[in-house]
Order: sequence, then structure tokens, then C-alpha cells
Amino acid sequence: MSGISVKAQILVEPHTLRATTLNRRPVREGGWLAVEATTLSGIDAQAWAGEISRLTYPLILGRQVVGRIADSINGDLPYPIGSRVLVEPVMRCRSCSSCLAGLSFCSRRYPVNTYGLLPSTEHPGLWGGMAETLYLDPNARLHHISDDIPAVTATIAHSLADGWTWAVEIPRLRPGENVLILGPGPRGLACLLAAKSAGAGWVGISGLDVDSDRLEMARILGADLTVNASAEDLAMAVGNSLGQRPDLVVDVTSNDPEAIYVALEIVRAGGQVILASTKGGRPISSLYSDVIVTKQLKVVGVLGPSRKGFEWGVQQLETDPRLDTLVSHQFPLDESHVALAATAGRLGHEELISVAISL
Repeated sequence: MSGISVKAQILVEPHTLRATTLNRRPVREGGWLAVEATTLSGIDAQAWAGEISRLTYPLILGRQVVGRIADSINGDLPYPIGSRVLVEPVMRCRSCSSCLAGLSFCSRRYPVNTYGLLPSTEHPGLWGGMAETLYLDPNARLHHISDDIPAVTATIAHSLADGWTWAVEIPRLRPGENVLILGPGPRGLACLLAAKSAGAGWVGISGLDVDSDRLEMARILGADLTVNASAEDLAMAVGNSLGQRPDLVVDVTSNDPEAIYVALEIVRAGGQVILASTKGGRPISSLYSDVIVTKQLKVVGVLGPSRKGFEWGVQQLETDPRLDTLVSHQFPLDESHVALAATAGRLGHEELISVAISL
């Protein structure tokens, strides 16, 4: 079934999207997905802005994809044609050093073996959700999604998977432990939901002046404390609410190296700090490691979700009706440039929770 025309938005260079029609190229294995929706993340915004090193253009953005299986080349996909599935962003060859070490990325392809970041020059070219069709690599991991869940809502499972992996699974969160989340974006909110689900005793979340709507969403989702760190002293607010330092601090801020200082300072002695965000290549200056040593902290960098995280996320979609509100903005494919600008905060932050493209 090659030669079928596919509408796509190709990022030919930073800030430059081009609407185009591609022909579906012949493949010998894997399959094809009819894309229904893709949510955009900070990584998509960084790629659009040219802030990711070693990225090769042109490419089709969109890592968080939901759709229906349109074709199975050898009939070896785990679900039949017509099934509605969520596609994990990372493809895993299971044989490279990264896969064997259990890391959240695969080094089979350069620079990354990840949907939404592979160049369109890599056969068969359709590697992102900002197109009508996505190639299903034979190493792609798929998760069945109920027909009862709107496609745009279903894409939130990607953020939920991160939240469970970062706030619960990796730190081995125990019931009754207290968690502070820095950053109320989609993944920060997912960390809140995951920690609450796992029985955390107290969960607080902080943001900035531009995050008023996201902090309000955190209150709706059950946060014990929300703090505008632009206007309030975060440590004092946490102390007044919790009465002690948190056991775990999860940094999900974007491009904010200063947040690492805050996390190390505010966590209790013997506690954990999870660094779950990149800082746009910006260095951390004047970091004194003594605070890590003297407080005997466990500091862990995380990148991407686990399979168990996705399983939890899909389960939450079926049981938590509040998740419908986590996608605040959605755009058609031909307005992808507006969607990316919104994701990057170029159109303001009012009422912004997360952004999706629906097809």
C-alpha cells in the first residue's frame, strides 16, 4: 500500500514549517498508523526553535501520538488493523548498549531513535505525529486505547507515564511520604496525580507568575499546596503547610537551572531529588556539591517513562474524568505553526495547560 498521499507539516529549519504532501514509501516490515491526535511538548518547542543540538532537519515533529492501525506489513503488530493505539516515543532495538542498560533511549539511530526527532530523510520519512500517517517501526511499543476516550485526551497518557515513572517508580515513593514538585506543566501535573495515586501524604507544587491557570488546575487535581514562587517564599510556604521539609523534590521546570538549587536546599536531609527536565544547554554556575554530601541526598536524573508508566497512564485515562481538562488548546494540522508558538509560550500563558494537534 505504498504511494498513498499523506499530508504533513515538515520543519525544514528552525521556525520554518512547510505544508506538504508526501507519498507513503514502500517498507518491508512494521506498519502504518492513521494519526488521530498528537500533543506537543517542550521538546517539540525546542526543536522548532532550533535549541536541540545534533538535530537534523527536515523532520516531522510530534512525539506523543494516538491513532488507528491502518496497515500491518507482515501481520506481526501486536494489535489488529483498526485498533486504536498510543505509540511510545522511543523505539528500542533491545540490543544496543543503551537498551541493554535499561536506559530511556536507544542509540540505534543517530541522533536519537525517537519519533518526532528523526529526520525525514531517514526511510520511510514519516516519523512524526504532525502528519496524517505515521510509520510503525517493528520496534515501536504500542498500547491499546479505548474507543470511549477522545483521541486528544488519550495523548495525555504520555505525560501521565512520565509522572508515574519520575514521582513514584524511580524514587520508590512510599505511602505517606511528602512530595514537592517544581513546575506545574503537563508533566508536573502528572507527577502530582501519580504521587497522590501512590498514597503520598502531602503533595505541593510550585510555579511562576505565568502559571496561574496551571496552578489552579493543580488545586483541582488535589494539590495540598500551590505556590507562585515569583511572589512567595517557597521554603516558607512549604514549611507553613507541611511543617517539615519534603522527602522528595521533583524538578520538572523548563530551562531553569536555578530550580536545581531550590530542590537541593528545600529537600530534607537524606531525601531524594529527581531532575526530570533539561535546561536548554544552560550551565549551572556556582553549584557547591557540599550540600549533596552533607545532607546525604540521592540525586537522580531521569529521561522518559517506563513501560509500567504507560500502563498506569492508560489505566488512569479510563478511570479519571478530570483528565479531559488537561488539553487546553487544540489546533488542526494546517495550524501547526500556531500550535508550536502556543506550546513555546509565544502567544501568552493565559489558560495554557497543554497543546494538541487533531487530525
